[in-house]
Amino acid sequence: MKAAEIRDALRKDHSEGMDRRRQLMLLSAIGMADFNLVSLLQSGVVRRLPDIPYPEVFDTLAVNTSKAAFKMGLPDAVVSNLLFSVKMALATAGGSEKSGRKPVFDLLLGAVSMGHAMGAVKMTYRMFFKQKKICIYCLTGAALIVSSAAVIAPTVMGSAKKMLSSSDE
Repeated sequence: MKAAEIRDALRKDHSEGMDRRRQLMLLSAIGMADFNLVSLLQSGVVRRLPDIPYPEVFDTLAVNTSKAAFKMGLPDAVVSNLLFSVKMALATAGGSEKSGRKPVFDLLLGAVSMGHAMGAVKMTYRMFFKQKKICIYCLTGAALIVSSAAVIAPTVMGSAKKMLSSSDE
């Protein structure tokens, strides 16, 4: 793998897999912007975020300062941003097949994307059915996370088939 080949593949290749990885990158970048705001709230940098004026249902502060939002010992928005970053790194690793990208990068990308999506679904369930309060930033983030998993799924499946067929030879 040469750096120039990877750079050129990332910027100029328009294969279906590369286009899907670019879509995942865009969804991840938007998700990071969204969860950066929540991270600032969770860490005390800002006291409040603008909310939908229907406090019986929408309460960003309550959702993001709950014990569940800090279950792993750090704010969950920070964890989500870490996962967005990992997905962006895996989406660009190796460039394209022509520049030496290995199918294992797509499998890793799929695993991280699925894990992230499962966490987002669990968090959304918790908001609706346990806390009975909704964070609009969290809903937006969850939609971006699940969408990115759906966008990359065909690429992951194609790479899995390639790896399985090459192991039969």
